[in-house]
Amino acid sequence: MSPRKPPQNGEFKAQSPGQLKEASTTRDAVRHSQRIAIQLHQLIAASITVTTLRSEQEILKSLAGSTRAVFDAEESVVSLDTGSAAPLRGVSRRGKKTICEVPTDERPFEYPTNWVLGSETLLVNDWLVAPILERRERARGVVAVRRGVAFEDEDKEVLILLAQMASSALGAVELGRNVQSSEARLRVLIETAPVGIVEADADGRVRWWNRAASHVFAWPEFSEGRAELESSFPESTLPELRELWSDVLRGDSADGRDFVDVEIAGKLRVLSASAALLPPTGAETPGILTLIDDVTNHRELKAELRHAYTMEIRGQVASRIAHDFNNLLTLISGYAEILSSDLGDNERAVQMVKEIQSTASRASMLTTQLQAIGRTREPELVVFNPGAVVQSNAEVLERILGGNIEVHFDLDGRAGNVRVDADQFEQMILNLAINARDAMPLGGSLTIAVAPLTLDHDTASSLGLVEDDYVNVSFIDTGVGMDEETREHCFDPLFTTKGPFKGTGMGLAAARRLAEESHGAIVCRSELGQGTSFEIKFPTVAEQVDERSQLPVPERPRGSATILIVDDDEEVRRFMSRILERNGYRITEADSGEQALRVVEEFEGTFDLLVSDVVMGEMSGRDLATTLQSKCPGLLVLLVSGTANRSILAQLNKGASDFLAKPFKPSDLVDRVHDLLAHRS
Repeated sequence: MSPRKPPQNGEFKAQSPGQLKEASTTRDAVRHSQRIAIQLHQLIAASITVTTLRSEQEILKSLAGSTRAVFDAEESVVSLDTGSAAPLRGVSRRGKKTICEVPTDERPFEYPTNWVLGSETLLVNDWLVAPILERRERARGVVAVRRGVAFEDEDKEVLILLAQMASSALGAVELGRNVQSSEARLRVLIETAPVGIVEADADGRVRWWNRAASHVFAWPEFSEGRAELESSFPESTLPELRELWSDVLRGDSADGRDFVDVEIAGKLRVLSASAALLPPTGAETPGILTLIDDVTNHRELKAELRHAYTMEIRGQVASRIAHDFNNLLTLISGYAEILSSDLGDNERAVQMVKEIQSTASRASMLTTQLQAIGRTREPELVVFNPGAVVQSNAEVLERILGGNIEVHFDLDGRAGNVRVDADQFEQMILNLAINARDAMPLGGSLTIAVAPLTLDHDTASSLGLVEDDYVNVSFIDTGVGMDEETREHCFDPLFTTKGPFKGTGMGLAAARRLAEESHGAIVCRSELGQGTSFEIKFPTVAEQVDERSQLPVPERPRGSATILIVDDDEEVRRFMSRILERNGYRITEADSGEQALRVVEEFEGTFDLLVSDVVMGEMSGRDLATTLQSKCPGLLVLLVSGTANRSILAQLNKGASDFLAKPFKPSDLVDRVHDLLAHRS
């Protein structure tokens, strides 16, 4: 055979079947490698893109498009079925715009709603589905793709990678949102905290502060662009603060420190501070968090509470003293009146008895002041004109002040009416006049004025009052005056500078109590050698003074009633019995409410009138009267007390009950008994 010639141009060289198969396999491998390279490139791009997204909508839309592109598929779906943003679905179809929407139709494929399959995939009809997992391997949604040709094993791995991208991205979004929410809550908490919070370095350079710190130190509110040195701690606090910070830096306990009399915005304050070390953040020096609290008001409140407790104890003592003292005064003034009626023409003896009665009357004023301190006597508010009351007492005031003190009255007729306890008001002006007299031992002048006054909002607030119209009652003397310490304590009960047996220290305390209970205020201004002024401001009322004359008293029957007298003080009980027996009444006595109930139960007949003290042992006079009137509706009641007032009659039968204040004169007791019996008849 002749040798085979090599093929010329254009000639086809025949290949064996084995060669053809090998060439086909090589081409398929090259195409497969190219497809994997493209998928890898697209996966990397999708991973980079999805990490920059900050919402579920953006993530689902981006991954739906990336999934369809990676598989060159007809359609892809990325769905979110649980969580705050669910339900949500990203959809990408060939030839259409990728969208993210809230699903309104059924899913194009089915999968278990409680899918907990680790990292496996699921083939549903033409769809390859992989779960988007959250913590505890629970699916929150799926990534699904449909391309019309069979899926290979590596396709499942690629889809799982895309699902993991979705899980990581969605988890990062949730974490970021939670962090932002926590930061927002923490920021609100810090800004609204009642304690000042300041970040500073160990040298005291302030880096940051909250709103409360702005109020404590009178700093402007913090802003990010503010210079560090623009705000700093008060110089007087820095030595101790640096010592506190040094303890913190050494790891020692940083107990709170108190700073007294720190001047801030022209006012002396009391501050309390504690500190904690902040975690390092790369700064040159570690930050120190200092907590500052302005405890000025807290300390003042504690002092006021201690004072209130002391006053409560004094009030209880005053109440007991007033009750017992009124019983003694009742006996003194009562027997003095009886004695005066038996003396006849003995003028010298009659005059001495009158002095006893006058002294008892002054002592009665003292018990009223005690009751005001102890709050045991409720004020009896009536409407009157202060100027008219001062005018009616002008002669008495001039006599009290004496001839070496010149008195000036400036009573403005335009001043309105007030609703105040009239008896306590008269005692107040007498006490203020006596104080002025004692402050001018060598003589001087006293101006007593009553004038209308309108307080604006700021002035009223400074006095603890409301903006309104007031009546201003003022006493201005030219006496020795008071120093600052005396002026600060002049309203304290039992505080006096007059020395033993010259003053009780209760007059000004009672005046302040009267002003406060009348919704007013009292102000004292004084300087040594410059005299003293007291101004009492009472709110005006629209009501008019009731000036109607009293109705004529009906004729009083005598000796026609049976009376039960109840009092735990034997002498007072015997005194009342003697007075009423002398006027012809039949008397039965009891020393307690419990004994009175037994007396009524065992008594053959009925009592017309109960005369009872209010404060007695376990059962009070009011409780006794209420019990007896419920059993005997026709029973008349006269309650007697040195600490209560007419308001105690509120629960008793109206028109069948009356009140008599201790101390009282025998004639007062007889008149009240007669009045009650006359109204019954």
